[in-house]
Amino acid sequence: MLSSKGKPTDTGASGQPVLNNTPANWEQGREQVFQLIDSLLSFEACLYHQILPLGLEDNQLLLGMVHPQDSGALDYVNRIVSYINCTTVTEEMALDTHRIILSAYLNYKNTFRPNTKQVDHPGADSHLENNKTIIDEQLIQSATISFESNQQPTSMLEYSEQVDIPNLDSLSPSTVNEKQAEDISEAAFPNNLTVLQVQVPEQFSPMEILATLPPKKLLQELLGRVLGGGIGRLYLERQPYEGRILWSDNGVLQSILENLPLSVFQGVLNELKRFASLPVSKLAEPKQIEKECLYQQNRLLLRLRVMPGIYGEEATLQVLRGAALKFYQQQQLTRLSRDALGISQQLSFKLHELQQRLLLNPVMKSEQLEAVVTLNQLVTNLDQQIKILSATSEPPANS
Repeated sequence: MLSSKGKPTDTGASGQPVLNNTPANWEQGREQVFQLIDSLLSFEACLYHQILPLGLEDNQLLLGMVHPQDSGALDYVNRIVSYINCTTVTEEMALDTHRIILSAYLNYKNTFRPNTKQVDHPGADSHLENNKTIIDEQLIQSATISFESNQQPTSMLEYSEQVDIPNLDSLSPSTVNEKQAEDISEAAFPNNLTVLQVQVPEQFSPMEILATLPPKKLLQELLGRVLGGGIGRLYLERQPYEGRILWSDNGVLQSILENLPLSVFQGVLNELKRFASLPVSKLAEPKQIEKECLYQQNRLLLRLRVMPGIYGEEATLQVLRGAALKFYQQQQLTRLSRDALGISQQLSFKLHELQQRLLLNPVMKSEQLEAVVTLNQLVTNLDQQIKILSATSEPPANS
């Protein structure tokens, strides 16, 4: 429940506001929650930021947050709802509640999932149907992480991914790269982008064969799949005695490799680190790498995140292209412009303070005052230019 100020009024035993009665009250709005996850805040965005869209009414999005203090998550959501002229009202929710609702959503999607293209081999669909809990609560528990990100837009409700934004463009599957490289490598490109050269097999191996491949070959097969589609994602999940790898395309789970020996799982993770030029040694804290590049004449962004999980290191690799990439670039421009403007304003304040001090100085030299005046003029002009850049990078007031 919300107070008149939009703050949660329910409290847990700790005295902190916690939305712990959601499962009972949520049933009535179940369909709307699922629709909002499908169209506004994607499942992966909800999983990534530990958030949930609980309702949309009177141009207000009721947002459940496990960590209400997560400014990165809130900034991401505010950017999205600004495109549909809505505001956000937050309410803290328990982590268990977050998992319960996401699990219910996954069960719903696995039960009523629309027909998708067949992947890899005729048995792929039956393999997925036999794994209706492919992303279960254990995955949710290990993957729910908070990290500042600059991600996706929604120009209208039809846009749905932060990162996995389905149906943003008519993204036709890329043709298989016929050029075979001896290793996964990157070559310099004149316009400061790199051409991503990945050794991709002419024909993908059946899913049941992948687990038998050496880690390097296995990663090449996985990269070929995730790079050849739309908005692709790999998730490497470590379990107590084995690992598994999930591949999704445009927010739809395509296939899953289960029961991977930890030696194979760790080998693939190490190869992924090498691919991103990260140290192979175990990382003490989460590390995220983002790199824009060209692949088969298409611009795309690779976002790799390696993080400690419950049972050890895990990783996600995400591929953005099309409208998702354009929005990412716009967000980067907005962030850099905002930072530059802040620095410029701080410099202007310091120069003004310096000028006042110099005026009080009886031994001030005329050239010193002239220098400060000139600098102030430069900073004023700099402010104006940065504001112009900022205005062009902000989302429109009305859409």
